[in-house]
Amino acid sequence: MRNRRLMGLFLILVLALSVVSVVRARNEKISVWIGWSQLLPVYQEAATDFEAKTGKKVEVLAFPLREFERKLAVSLPAGNAPDIFVTSEYIIPQYIEAGYVSLPPKDISKFISKSFDPNTLKINTINGKIYGVPQIGIARILYWNKDLFAKAGLNGPPKNWDELVEYAKKLTVFDKNGEPVRTGISLRKFGGGSGVTEKFQILLASAGGDILKQNSDGKWRAAYNDEAGRATLQLYIDLIHKYKADSFDTKQDSEAFALGHTAMFIREFWPIPYFKENAPDLKYDTALIPGKIKGKSGTVYSTESAFVPKSSKNAKTAWEFVMFFNQDKYVKKMFEEIGWPAPRIDMDFSDIFAREPAYAVANERPAGYKYSTYPPLTAADEIWTKFGERLEAAFRQASLVDNPAGIKKVLDDAAQETNDILRENGLY
Repeated sequence: MRNRRLMGLFLILVLALSVVSVVRARNEKISVWIGWSQLLPVYQEAATDFEAKTGKKVEVLAFPLREFERKLAVSLPAGNAPDIFVTSEYIIPQYIEAGYVSLPPKDISKFISKSFDPNTLKINTINGKIYGVPQIGIARILYWNKDLFAKAGLNGPPKNWDELVEYAKKLTVFDKNGEPVRTGISLRKFGGGSGVTEKFQILLASAGGDILKQNSDGKWRAAYNDEAGRATLQLYIDLIHKYKADSFDTKQDSEAFALGHTAMFIREFWPIPYFKENAPDLKYDTALIPGKIKGKSGTVYSTESAFVPKSSKNAKTAWEFVMFFNQDKYVKKMFEEIGWPAPRIDMDFSDIFAREPAYAVANERPAGYKYSTYPPLTAADEIWTKFGERLEAAFRQASLVDNPAGIKKVLDDAAQETNDILRENGLY
């Protein structure tokens, strides 16, 4: 009799604990921070579906990128960071080195190693380990207006720098005072220092150059004050001042392209859905970045990954949501509807390419095409920002036209500052 009572009490206790466990799971809530508001709808959809399936709530917050980065810089050291945050391979190293970021569980590490392309794995490997699950892998591309090209007698995108300059000149329309009212190309000339450097880095890569290079001893140095860097800055100066194929005074970037105010510009993939919504009649296509020399080129490639900090009290659920988000449904929606492709080699994106051919260039990997990346250095963002500020000033200097000595001085002075930053961080 006594044994039956004990057994009954034991079963009641087990049942009570099970109920408590279920209630706790149902009341569990994790937070996700992202620095790109465009991604919010897909993350929120995944969060709603995840709660419906598991009962666990997911709060997704999107902040302007710089605000997001400032919040991370404060919350991670304080131990009150979100359960998941999504950031780039050049921002995360400082937090990994400081010991704030968790490694994924073994099964997720296995998923990472077999699901993503080798380049993505390489640039996200820090001290021999990968800490986050890549969400986005973006190579920058050239956009060109098919109608404007046809009117100018041009049959396709430029394949080298000579053609880029020639086409930009032909596509530019001037007013009676000789000032451009429609530019042949819209280059990134100002606004956000690190972004200016990144766009310069794209054409620098297409000339075979780099922002930084690593020496045999593992240290780093500025590399853009070489022949490739001087040629890249000269290209900007010629297009802006010598040929007036670009201008500070006209509309810029994707807005200009959507309105037909420029014939070419360089960007990521997000303008594709932007044009679909805001310029549905725009006839355009995309292409690889033309190289300084025909048959040899390159671009910038960067990634964003999902990380779980060591401070998370719900790390198991956080990793569970990271993997839930990596289902085909959300990955493909993020690509097609927002223009943020995932560098997955275990998924078939041919249906997306069929519906939107402008995305197909994302799948092109020609031999000899250089992918320039951000080095995993804590000083990278400062270097890119400081160099960008110098580039902004240089782009406005018409005195640099046919002035190789002036161009050399601009880059040599900038390189000295870059090397000083590396030296201060023990990296030079």
